[in-house]
This record gives sequence, structure tokens and C-alpha cells, in this order.
Amino acid sequence: MSVRILILIGTGEGLQIADELTRQNNYEVFIFLDKRSRIKTNFNIAGEISSLKKEDFLLSFLQRNRIESIIDASHPFDKYTTEICVKIAELENIKFRKFIRPSWKPKPNDNWITIPALSEAEKIIPNGSNVFIATGRSGLEKFSKLTSFYIRRLGDRIEQCSLKNGELIYGDPPFSIEHEISLFECLNIDVLIIKNVGGNGSFAKVEAARAMNILVLMIDRPQRSNALVISSVFEILKWVDTNL
Repeated sequence: MSVRILILIGTGEGLQIADELTRQNNYEVFIFLDKRSRIKTNFNIAGEISSLKKEDFLLSFLQRNRIESIIDASHPFDKYTTEICVKIAELENIKFRKFIRPSWKPKPNDNWITIPALSEAEKIIPNGSNVFIATGRSGLEKFSKLTSFYIRRLGDRIEQCSLKNGELIYGDPPFSIEHEISLFECLNIDVLIIKNVGGNGSFAKVEAARAMNILVLMIDRPQRSNALVISSVFEILKWVDTNL
């Protein structure tokens, strides 16, 4: 009988894990996807990660589908989903592991300031700065007093920024270091605000800031619960092979 595994996908590595396990006949994989991640897949999707924030829904899904293990590869900043999964997994005696890729680390000459939350950024940004905000549109009201700021939006749907001092920049990934340097130079960027998500997807911005000695306000990852963490796809697959 195949082992039933629920995989939460909010990162590219989550997709890799699902791809590897669905190739094997001894696992039946159920997938919940974070639609905000814009990850594209041909897998049959059982649901959207945001629905799992309702404990009764998650519990019902696990019991109805006789789930034996949860692999949480949700976004590194999605602390709430992880905490709920840990809680329910313990109650139901379901094996759980959290995949989270290693965080970015500054080099000796990097101009980084680590901050605990986006709300701390405005207190640090020098007056008159041109700021590139790489954290999305949530919380923009905190930057209403900045001289100017820019936010990248994906796709071709042209919109106006909700604040007069802000501008939306459109483009589609992947973005090279050269592209990001050219963009930062064109916009006269002085400060980059970005979450420490790790991985390669957004790192070109960090490398561009490094090359240009731009101030980086790096938002630290939230403190996590007692979730058991594995930091590589290989080790996750090894754990599955050994424990399930």
C-alpha cells in the first residue's frame, strides 16, 4: 500500500520534492499550492495553502484522505501555516518535516542592515533616498513619507501605485544581475528592501546591490516553532525514504 503524503508548495524546491515523489509508485502525493508564489505546475492540485490556515479544514482533509506525512515547503515567511501544520500533525500523530532553504549571508563588505520586520525600514532609510521595495505591495502605507520608491510587478497588467511617491515597474523573471544593475542605475536606487527568502530566484537584486554598494535592508525570517527543519531537497527525500 502506498504512503499518503501531503506536500505544501510555496517554493521551487517544493515542486522538486513533489516531482521526485510522484515518480515513485510507493507514494500517493497530495499537493497544496501557494498561488502567490506564481509557481506553474501540471500536478493535480488538491487545494490552496491559504485554506490550511483554518485548523478544522486541515484536520478534516488529513483524516478524510488518511494522510500519513506532511512535508511543508511553504514560503520561508509563512510562519502561520507551519505552526498550524505542526500542531495538527502532533495531535494526529502524523510525521512532519519542514523544508526551508538556507538564508542569504552577507559578505564582509556588504552594506546590509538586518531588520525584524518591514515596519522597521522607514526608521532607517536616509532622507531623500530612492528605494526599491522587493517585498510586494503589502504595507506600502508605511512608506508614504519617502521621497520615492519603486516596486516590481510581474505580468503585463498595468496599474498605478496607490501612493503618489511610488511607481510600479513591470517585468517578467528571470532577472540577471546585469539587468538589475541597469535598472538600479536607471532609477538611481540608494536602498533595497528585501526579505531573506534564500535561494536563487531573487538573489540577483542582492548581488546588484552588492556590486553597487547599495544599502540593503534585509528583513529577517520570522522565529519558528519547534518544527523539524531540513534544508536540502536531497535530505528531505532521504528522510522520506528512511522514515515512511
